[in-house]
Amino acid sequence: MIRQDIKEIAPATWWISEFGLVNAFVVEGEAQCAIIDTGCGYGDIRVVAESVTKKPFIVLMTHAHPDHDGGIYHFKDCQIYMNDDDRSLLETNVFGLGSGNSFRRTYIETRGPARCPDIMDEVEKTIPADNPDCNFQSINVDDGDVINLGGRTLECIHTPGHSEGSVCYLDGNTRILFSGDTVNNSIILTRLPDNNPSLIEKYHKTLEKLWSREKDFDVLAIGHGGPLIDKSIIHDYLQLTGGLLDGSMTGMYEESGFRKGDVARFGKAELWYHCDA
Repeated sequence: MIRQDIKEIAPATWWISEFGLVNAFVVEGEAQCAIIDTGCGYGDIRVVAESVTKKPFIVLMTHAHPDHDGGIYHFKDCQIYMNDDDRSLLETNVFGLGSGNSFRRTYIETRGPARCPDIMDEVEKTIPADNPDCNFQSINVDDGDVINLGGRTLECIHTPGHSEGSVCYLDGNTRILFSGDTVNNSIILTRLPDNNPSLIEKYHKTLEKLWSREKDFDVLAIGHGGPLIDKSIIHDYLQLTGGLLDGSMTGMYEESGFRKGDVARFGKAELWYHCDA
């Protein structure tokens, strides 16, 4: 049976690609390791993570969407850190994707044609037969909190927009910002009633916050694709959200693969800012 790929991207730092669908990252300190996000839950991501280190794990969630916490059932004996603002998402049917194995089947059906067309059938065979429970208890992590792995720390930066409880983790050792779905090649912000721009405004403030720290990191380790992209994309998103808010930029409705909604682009940034699916 196929397994997720794992590759070292910096000293004691590994990228796990879950069949091209979503990313997780392993960060090793002297005392313990962190896995940042846990994928969709196809197969056993813990076995893959433990193939590079035998140190004990903690889990750091960037946010609580099911493509990022779907493998959490492999880590319930570990401390799990997540921002409390995302706890409500654990009981929410995000974009109608469902939960558990229902989500995993829908996700491969909708995302697979764009992200892993040649292995969709094989990935579907890794869906767990027992439909494991993905509810979990977590420790709140918030802006400025520092996770100590022993000789290596990760700073939490609260970055609402994609979700209320989205966070990034800054690794000063490698100068990598683990950005989850806060910043990657294509960002989704849900459509609010009457196309209310408040979510764009919130996301714009998040981008300003990240860009104010740009001297502290060089690259982003992103939630999908990549795994590493240059930090300058944050500036592109800043220009884009600023333009949408002041009216100097506009997007248009598109349907592209699994995405449906209003989208605008600038430089390397692509923002689905009124997204319906």
